[in-house]
Amino acid sequence: MAKFLNDFSRWLEDASKVLSKGAGDLTMKGKLKIEIFELKRQVQELFRELGQSFYAFFPLKGNKDIKNNQKIKSIVQRIRKLKSEIKKREIEYKKIGQKMK
Repeated sequence: MAKFLNDFSRWLEDASKVLSKGAGDLTMKGKLKIEIFELKRQVQELFRELGQSFYAFFPLKGNKDIKNNQKIKSIVQRIRKLKSEIKKREIEYKKIGQKMK
């Protein structure tokens, strides 16, 4: 009977470690999911701002060069940076939980 209790207590200990690891993975995934959502929201906001800037810049007369407009350049650079961050977090999100397998 003592051996059974000893084995059972070891099994419970191992099971609790696995469960706590799984809960930690879910917490990390949830946090990353929220970060990804927020970054995508920021990208949408920048696209809106880019559209407004482009509309305000759009020449009705004359020929203005869009490539030299600093405001538009700045917004595009920020969008690219955010998209890079999103990709990094999505890769990190996919890696969580694979370590256990």
